[in-house]
Amino acid sequence: MCKQVDCPNDGKPTWWGCGAHIEIALAGVPEQERCQCPHVPVEGKPGVYEVRKQDK
Repeated sequence: MCKQVDCPNDGKPTWWGCGAHIEIALAGVPEQERCQCPHVPVEGKPGVYEVRKQDK
């Protein structure tokens, strides 16, 4: 199950989890207000994804 989290890069709402429940996790957040950063697999957690953290 996915859950809503804040993006570590831009602070906008995004998701963490399997990717199958994104719309449920972000219900009520308009598309234009959502983080658009790419997601990558979480090391050691097969099937779980998180936002790719950008180097500053």
